[in-house]
Amino acid sequence: MSSSAPIPPSPTAKVASEDILSAKTDLCVSNAIVKTGIAFGVGVVSSAILFRRRQWPVFVGIGFGLGQSYSDCERVFNPAAVPGFTIAGQTPGSSSADLTPLKLQFKAQASQAAAAVSDLKDKVVGKAEVVKAEVKEGAKEVKEEVKKAEDLLKGDKKIV
Repeated sequence: MSSSAPIPPSPTAKVASEDILSAKTDLCVSNAIVKTGIAFGVGVVSSAILFRRRQWPVFVGIGFGLGQSYSDCERVFNPAAVPGFTIAGQTPGSSSADLTPLKLQFKAQASQAAAAVSDLKDKVVGKAEVVKAEVKEGAKEVKEEVKKAEDLLKGDKKIV
């Protein structure tokens, strides 16, 4: 007497990635339909009762519903982006969980900007030294001219 009941999979059986993706997509689509429908209903009711049958409350409601469902889908497909979420086996400050492509790009741009700032700082400091030397030369010349003018006013010496 053999039974034709299916054998349940063992707890350690691997699930195909297509099945995981399919389940997440189904959840997102169903959330989008439900949340957009509820927001549409709220928009219609508020349009009829509060806003003298204008269309914009309906469209605002639909936008809110779609936005909320998009936000939920983002959390479903990328749970590491949720603040406070940690992946099992990693510490909260672990760099491998925090290195999303956008953060890596930001770090690369930040290091390039730091190098550019350092180069500009060196150029500005060099220019400042040149200007400082020119100002000292100019100050010496002005002091000599002032000395000649004082001497001329005293009548002690004549300017050659």
